[in-house]
Amino acid sequence: MIDARSLTKTYDTGASEVRALADASLQVQDGEFVAIMGPSGSGKSTLMALLGCLDTPTSGEYVLDGKRVSSMSEDQLAQIRSERIGFVFQAFHLLPRFSALSNVELPLIYAGVGAGKRRALAEEALAKVELVPRASHKPSELSGGEKQRVAIARALVNRPKLLLADEPTGNLDSRVGAEIMNVFDRIHGEGSTIVMVTHDRTVAEHAGRIVHLKDGRVDREEVLRGKE
Repeated sequence: MIDARSLTKTYDTGASEVRALADASLQVQDGEFVAIMGPSGSGKSTLMALLGCLDTPTSGEYVLDGKRVSSMSEDQLAQIRSERIGFVFQAFHLLPRFSALSNVELPLIYAGVGAGKRRALAEEALAKVELVPRASHKPSELSGGEKQRVAIARALVNRPKLLLADEPTGNLDSRVGAEIMNVFDRIHGEGSTIVMVTHDRTVAEHAGRIVHLKDGRVDREEVLRGKE
């Protein structure tokens, strides 16, 4: 699914250059669940932005699901994001005046999907996160865990090949965070490929492999026993 080789990302601040990622390589198989850990400034967010086609590397090559995306145009990257990648962030990014169902429908509106099919796909995604009974509720009427479930459903509604999660439990207490990770476990069990950034070791242990970053490089990898 992911074949990223020697990715480097350098930002020009005007006075100097900052290297956020330095010769980082990562391979993820179809259907794998991988966690990325590392201290602040290790390059986690930069790597996720590159894997999610939100940015392009300064050098290196990135092949996603057989397509070389490291040299694509902005329009091509936008299409890849729309068709193949779902995003879950620490902040829920829900529209406050929209119901849970309408929030989940948003990516389909942008993709030009008709109203009837939109609704059916959104209800299917909400069912995956066990939130159909709350479909008509607005974000202000939902708990933190329910809001994150809506965000996960929205990420799944286009049936992406890859799900990227950046600190998905960061705004939640440990009990609700555990419930959200059970949702990710179910999604992974259904065949989704998941790459997740987290600072929480307990959360990372839901994955089958942990990739540790340090100073913009892959420092080491850890295969967890008993995980598929």
